[in-house]
Amino acid sequence: MRNNRFTYTDKSTYTVKRAGSILAVLIMAAVMMISMTAAAFADGEGSENSLMQGQGLEGGAYEVTNIDMKVSVGKDHTYDVVEEIVVNIPQTLQKIEFAIPSGSFRMRGLTVDDTAFNANISSTGSSVKIVDPHALTTGVHTYTIRYRILEFADRNTERDTFYFNVLLPEWKQPIAEMHARITFPADFPVGDIQHYAGQFGAQDTENRLTYKTEKSSSSLSITGKRIPENYGLSLKAELPDGYWEGALDGVWAIFAMILVMGAAVLLMLLLWIIGGRDPRIKRIPQTRPIEGVSPVELGYVFNNSFDGRDLVRMIIYFAIRGYLKISEYEPKRYRLIRKKDPEGEEKLLRNAYGILFEDVYRGRSLDMEDIGERLYRIENAIRDDVAAGFSGKDNQAYTPLSRAFRAVCIIIAGVSAAVVNGLKYSYQYVDVNYIESAFIGLAIMAMMALLCISVDRRDSSSGEIGRTMEIVTGSILAGMIIYFAVSIIGATGHILAGIIIAGLCAAEVFLAVIMRARGKGNAVLMMKLRQLRRFIAHPTPKELLENYLADTGYYYDMLIYALTFGSEESWAISFLTLNVPEPEWYSDDTEGHAFSNLRETPTTVDYARDIRSFVRIVEGAYEDMQRKMHRR
Repeated sequence: MRNNRFTYTDKSTYTVKRAGSILAVLIMAAVMMISMTAAAFADGEGSENSLMQGQGLEGGAYEVTNIDMKVSVGKDHTYDVVEEIVVNIPQTLQKIEFAIPSGSFRMRGLTVDDTAFNANISSTGSSVKIVDPHALTTGVHTYTIRYRILEFADRNTERDTFYFNVLLPEWKQPIAEMHARITFPADFPVGDIQHYAGQFGAQDTENRLTYKTEKSSSSLSITGKRIPENYGLSLKAELPDGYWEGALDGVWAIFAMILVMGAAVLLMLLLWIIGGRDPRIKRIPQTRPIEGVSPVELGYVFNNSFDGRDLVRMIIYFAIRGYLKISEYEPKRYRLIRKKDPEGEEKLLRNAYGILFEDVYRGRSLDMEDIGERLYRIENAIRDDVAAGFSGKDNQAYTPLSRAFRAVCIIIAGVSAAVVNGLKYSYQYVDVNYIESAFIGLAIMAMMALLCISVDRRDSSSGEIGRTMEIVTGSILAGMIIYFAVSIIGATGHILAGIIIAGLCAAEVFLAVIMRARGKGNAVLMMKLRQLRRFIAHPTPKELLENYLADTGYYYDMLIYALTFGSEESWAISFLTLNVPEPEWYSDDTEGHAFSNLRETPTTVDYARDIRSFVRIVEGAYEDMQRKMHRR
């Protein structure tokens, strides 16, 4: 509440004339003189009526003629306060605002008897605003304000402390007369109470207040007259350690936070032991293509999925085997030229080849415009056949039990985070922000699910794309956990508690990510694929040369896997010094195309880049066809 006693603000806009200017200056001078006179009266040099007049935020003046305060101090370090404030209103007001205590405690049961009011509760400045029209009319009104202050437990191990503000420095009106009676527990040392009073933080030298201690009733009475604005009165006493019994202590909430998070981690660990662990498979170096798995089946080995990337790998496989030829007739425009039929291949590949070149004779080509539609038909035709090869329990990329356990773990992590966030408010003895708690829980669940998906696709993702997804989702989730821990530290002041909770959150994330059990057969295939990926990215020259000399088609047979892992260029670089023949199954027929002005023939790296470009273009054509079919 602003303290602008006897200051009037005119919001009208005047015409700038000489006479008006002179009048305005005179009015301002008069107002300044009145304000100075009022200030002098506030220091005890004016009349009592002048002293008592104040002004509300709406610009209306009123007088505080009496304050009668009763405070009951409890053994549990609580203060039950009743303030009766008598106000004389010379002219109807819109509101009156009174300052009430604020600080690092909790206030409960704030009411104003039979009067409508608004409350502003803050640790830096609280107030009660009277807004009842019937209580703001001209005349004398009494406002009875009741509230209870609950102090937190004293952490000082040497002593306990009593500290209470009877009058607040934030009080913006002079007070004609005040009476306060504070009653204490029977064993309270009322004789040791110290009092500090004064205006604007300065000690009062005029002794406006009188104090009377009654040891028999364990109480202190205070009376005073002609008390100016911004006049504070504080009481303080040092007490034996442990004097306060049952004060607010939020430490239980910290232990509850750790208990909730710890229980969640233990439950997730138990689920992982029961059905979330991968079978233990001995690692064996893999330097050659994996037998028994066609390129179109790699998606099911990785993630029990089948998509356009598998189909494009199938086209590359057909080309390497001599079943078709890829011709780039314009930049980023391709034809597939039919060659020999895939005799000896498994049935699903023969079916796929038949659909791809349906109504296309040997030596003729399938144009770019038709590739997406043919791939879409192939997917629908062979999807079930591919899935059937991995329907056995040993060949599953995810066991149903581990999939269910992972979903449960993600839910557990989100719920535990929401509960801990709620306990943060319980520590402070304030109402729980349920919306914030639910949002934090759901956000953590969503990001954990995305991180699990990113990690699951690590083996099947192309190079930088997979790593980027992991880094982005992991960084966002880590940021959320850090923010969560910092908010707990800010609310409780316990750094160790925040660190422990952050560590437990990280453990939850880790357990959810590794909660993926594969069938034993699938685990063996994954071990081989991971070893193959490691070899393609960092091949040893000896093994590379031995395999190439044993099979001149080795480079192209392995190229399918290199494309799958996003390592086609590094694989091509490893063969730059070897005499790898140009692929007969790929031709660049664009007019004027040149690889480099420093050489006449393309290298393995040039072809690897061209094939990678082909893969991306065909994948895009397939995805366009999917979108068109879904819109129908």
